[in-house]
Amino acid sequence: MKVLVASSEAVPFAKTGGLADVAGALPKALRRIGVEADCILPFYRSVDRVRFPLSGPGQAIRVPIGHQEETGSVEEAKAEAGAHAFLVANDRYFDREFLYGTRDGDYVDNCERFAFFCRGVMEWILRSGRRYDVVHCNDWQTALIPVYLKTLYAGHEPFQSLGSVYTVHNLGYQGLFWNHELPMTGLGWDLFTPQGLEFYGKINLMKGGLVFADILSTVSATYSREIQREEYGYGLEGVLYERREDLYGIVNGIDYDEWNPATDRWIAANYSAADLSGKNACRRELLGEFGLTKGEGPVVGIIGRMTGQKGFDLLEQAGDWLAGRPLRLVILGAGERKYEDAIVALGEKYPDRIAIRVAYDDVLAHKIEAGADAYLMPSRYEPCGLNQIYSLKYGTVPIVRNTGGLADTVVDDDGNPGEGTGFAFHEYDAEGLKDAVSRALDAFADRPRWEGIVRRGMEKDFSWEASARQYVGLYEKALRKRGRKG
Repeated sequence: MKVLVASSEAVPFAKTGGLADVAGALPKALRRIGVEADCILPFYRSVDRVRFPLSGPGQAIRVPIGHQEETGSVEEAKAEAGAHAFLVANDRYFDREFLYGTRDGDYVDNCERFAFFCRGVMEWILRSGRRYDVVHCNDWQTALIPVYLKTLYAGHEPFQSLGSVYTVHNLGYQGLFWNHELPMTGLGWDLFTPQGLEFYGKINLMKGGLVFADILSTVSATYSREIQREEYGYGLEGVLYERREDLYGIVNGIDYDEWNPATDRWIAANYSAADLSGKNACRRELLGEFGLTKGEGPVVGIIGRMTGQKGFDLLEQAGDWLAGRPLRLVILGAGERKYEDAIVALGEKYPDRIAIRVAYDDVLAHKIEAGADAYLMPSRYEPCGLNQIYSLKYGTVPIVRNTGGLADTVVDDDGNPGEGTGFAFHEYDAEGLKDAVSRALDAFADRPRWEGIVRRGMEKDFSWEASARQYVGLYEKALRKRGRKG
């Protein structure tokens, strides 16, 4: 079986969040179990040309965009640990400082940029002679590919039996654009209906993927059920409910080549569940990195986009309370200006208790996972989440809201004594967060209990191989829907 994973970002080439980790790790895991898998993404300015040299001349492409034509190319690049990708190049669209927009908002031509990417993938397959059995698309930036497969390109031989799987990583970001952008995509107005891409007078690219893909998936079983309800469906709950027979939830794996305290090259000392002594050195390094003093209470880490979805409004509300607890808080991330400003102000108010780094820094993320005692993830909703899974492996006890993938991966120790791997709260409010943190502090004071929670978490297996095999099952379902055997 040959699979093409299409994504707007993928480690190690370009990253803003967990989507990149998934798109980078899944093809490698698929190859390890015998599936010939490639990844394709835009060729952004941030891709390191020195670190990831191109493999010979690329494939030229000509892409219709409205009434004009844009030229570009598809380049091939390889990286360490078997990472391999095709990069869709066009400097007008992708030679920019950021992937999707600045702190002040998205790029105004994002619809055109990713229409070029999606149609460029189609033209590359058509012209290059490459053939795939399944294309696996991810989030709104690639959602036009399943639409093109069954409309503009349906009559072309490479696509007539090509199966499609479409994965929703975050339903809150749907790719909504004004209806006057539709001709630019090459699609006809016959698709601008409630049964097609129309969504309250706008184009909804994610809806196109949900309607046209053969098989749908999300990144946890709980989230696949949640998004069929109004609370989490963001207006698409009806579409998802109608396609519930084709909708599956698979928890993301993690790449233990990259995220393993026993081998991690970025941390002060390696350690494992059998020997935790190295974690103390990692803790000292982390405190020094953030300029915090030593203390008896736990160090609590937070890494992520500073948005309401990630619970930064709760963090702002509970900030004074957290500063009064016997803990130190280290925060790494960037996002919406109002949350950045609020969190920075909190750090300035309590410089000896709360330390902030407004940035995306993958090396520092490793140091936080290794050096913190606990990890706080109070998300309003969380399709899967990766950092709580990294935290389990690093012996850093997760404190989470019981939603989506957090509910599927973290077992509350108070509700399941002797089986728990972390602490969870249910209602989305500051009081729930405070209660979970208080319970974690009580457990931290009981060293035998805390070490039991740590070791149980570290022994959990969230490797990609199990998830990859489940994805192969979805690919086979997509092929059967296209009249082919897997």
